[in-house]
Amino acid sequence: MTNKSLDQLRAGLDCYQSNGYVESNSFNDPNDDALEYLGMLLVDDQPTALKYCQSFLQQSQVNDELKSAALDFLLLSSEWNFAYQYLYSQAERLSIPELEKSFFYFCCDKNEATPYPLPEGLFTKLLARFEVVKNEPDAYFYHLHEAYNDFVKTLSDTQN
Repeated sequence: MTNKSLDQLRAGLDCYQSNGYVESNSFNDPNDDALEYLGMLLVDDQPTALKYCQSFLQQSQVNDELKSAALDFLLLSSEWNFAYQYLYSQAERLSIPELEKSFFYFCCDKNEATPYPLPEGLFTKLLARFEVVKNEPDAYFYHLHEAYNDFVKTLSDTQN
């Protein structure tokens, strides 16, 4: 994709939110276009991109892959608290891609000198969600079991 101005990126993401596509004449999957625009905006205007990420998480019509990318961007940003609250409040409804991103993030987070404070019971909720979705075909496609195993190992390592 060619470079877009900040105004074009914002307009495309606004169009996606209201119409379900970024560019009306694009032959690409609108979700792929939205993710690409979001990624470019993240590089050039992170605060605005993170606002879009928050908005995507709150919209039911946004697809799972785009939501998981938005969640990932938020977890790795100064807006981590929003992401933690989202995970806590939506744990019972997390998609498999979102759950996989969460497990992976918390495996990496253990290496931080001072990890962010977690909402009480968040890990319990994430583990419970895994039990609900672990046998779904997408769980294998997204390598959820591998992420889960790494997460559980990380939990046991930090508790010892």
